[in-house]
Amino acid sequence: MSYNVKHFGAIGDGHTLDHEAIQSAIDECSQSSGGMVVVPQGTYLCGTIHIRSNVCLHLEMGAVILGADDPSHYPEICKTPYGNLPGQIQALIWADEVENISITGQGIIDGGGASPLPPSVAAGVKFRPALMFYRGCKNAKFLDITLQYSCFWTLHLMRCEDVMVRGVTILADMGRINTDGIDPDGCKNVIISDCNIKTGDDCIVIKSTEGDVCENITVTNCILSSRHAALKIGTEAIGPIRNITFNNCIIHNTDVALALYMKDGSVYENMVISNMVIEARNEFPILLDITPRYYKEPKAGRIRNITFDNITVTAKGRCYIEGVPLQPVENVRFRNIIWNVSGPCNLTDPTKPPGARRVELDPDRINYAVHPYQFIAVHVDGLLLNDVCIRHEQSDSVSDRGRLYADHVRNLTVDRMDSFDPPAGLEPVMIRQDDESGEKRAK
Repeated sequence: MSYNVKHFGAIGDGHTLDHEAIQSAIDECSQSSGGMVVVPQGTYLCGTIHIRSNVCLHLEMGAVILGADDPSHYPEICKTPYGNLPGQIQALIWADEVENISITGQGIIDGGGASPLPPSVAAGVKFRPALMFYRGCKNAKFLDITLQYSCFWTLHLMRCEDVMVRGVTILADMGRINTDGIDPDGCKNVIISDCNIKTGDDCIVIKSTEGDVCENITVTNCILSSRHAALKIGTEAIGPIRNITFNNCIIHNTDVALALYMKDGSVYENMVISNMVIEARNEFPILLDITPRYYKEPKAGRIRNITFDNITVTAKGRCYIEGVPLQPVENVRFRNIIWNVSGPCNLTDPTKPPGARRVELDPDRINYAVHPYQFIAVHVDGLLLNDVCIRHEQSDSVSDRGRLYADHVRNLTVDRMDSFDPPAGLEPVMIRQDDESGEKRAK
């Protein structure tokens, strides 16, 4: 069955509030065993719309669901699940404990957040609804739709299972903070493919904010651009995150390209990042980091069994891997890496990205970022660098870095690491190791 929202009183003139009419169509469709709710061409000004089971919301070409700017049209769904961060979740599109649902079509869902909000302003804004918030849903699909200008996260999936996001375009104002693209949060069996995502915050970030296992997630065939991280694990992650693949993506115009931030004592394991073409700005565009969120009450967590394969990077920056003494990063593999160095290291006061604003770092911590090496690895057990080629993008560039700095790295294998010569006085490879029982081989 098909249900046209205009038959339920929707106007679509961009001025009249239409969410009650659209909700009536959705409710009747669900109560009548399901079907398709059709949104024809027009602009439909709306507050919160609640998705029901067995409903496909289909936006025809030229159809726009536009978020109203009145907070009274957005009921509180729940408190924010981000530790002790105060606040509430509101959303333009909301689904809760429902199944067999989809949003399809060539139309647009617009949150109305097209103007930039710098951090100093955003901190004082209390009304920042997500574009879409799905909680505890099963068999959810998002196909071909455009999701744009969210005031907060664009598509937040919490404890959802069997999700497909395919052919979706996500646009956010690059000047707005906290405008993530897709956040699978404690989800299982998620496929994200063929998407084009441009955000003011992270593009795709996998989380476990309430301790649920997040597993079996694949991201493939996407084009990503971000003011922060393109593909990220964490930072809010209490439960395990495992069995993840990032494959066949282009990352451009981005600060951090690939990041695993361990802050809250979780486990990140069994991940493959492959077939990537990357252009990034940050000093450390590829990063694996175990740094507890609050150093006085540390929860170290584990990062293990991570493979990077067939990746081409163009960036001035470097790769950074750091565990902690009692819990090193374990079993990391870099294979078939081409790194085109596009500019000099920041040697004035380099630091690794903190990964989050809500952190309290140890003021006495050692800053390993000051070492001018392409790969920095600290407190790692099991590191392979195989067929790694480091080249200057410009032929007249001056060498300013060595190949590898390894401090407390056990079971290190370097096999075919090709690089330009380091500057005078700098060793190509620097290995510092108090415990000589770890195998070290280089050729």
